Amino acid sequence: MGLIVGGSFAFAVGGAFMKASHGFTRFVPSACVVMFFAVGAAFLARAMTTDNMSSTVVVGLGIEAVLTVVLGMLLLGDRITPAQFAGLLFILGGVVLVRH
Repeated sequence: MGLIVGGSFAFAVGGAFMKASHGFTRFVPSACVVMFFAVGAAFLARAMTTDNMSSTVVVGLGIEAVLTVVLGMLLLGDRITPAQFAGLLFILGGVVLVRH
């Protein structure tokens, strides 16, 4: 599970750098996007050596979605509505159900 969380975190951080890259027009943030996405993919690929693809990818995407929202709120000042918060709870519930 640690590899899935690590991969999801790397993808979420890469997403934050996407915003900073301004459409891949800034070199350093763009390079960070590529690096974090590659690390995230490597972590998930490694996780798939001991778990099946369907649950690994679905759980990874769910965790990534939640982490992306949290990072957006903490780093970029994003706000979410109560409906969006409820949606995140559904995602987390789905992750728990898929994992077990």
